[in-house]
Amino acid sequence: MCDLKTLINSLGLLLTIIGVYVLFINSPLNISEIGGGGASTDVNAIKMQTQRASRLMKFSIYTVLAGTVLQLVSNFIPSRS
Repeated sequence: MCDLKTLINSLGLLLTIIGVYVLFINSPLNISEIGGGGASTDVNAIKMQTQRASRLMKFSIYTVLAGTVLQLVSNFIPSRS
């Protein structure tokens, strides 16, 4: 059976990976088209999409931080010998 230290470290690593992936997908650097649009551009749809991406980016940053904290905490848990 896994000890608590390994379980917490693995959970922290998984949260960090998920957070970084979500952050990359919603990053402004990952958008193929930036700016503008024509007269037929739906401004409300773009605004809603931008707000959703911003919420997901905030969530992913908190997820990365939580995963990192879990990994740090697992370093201070004594191992069973």
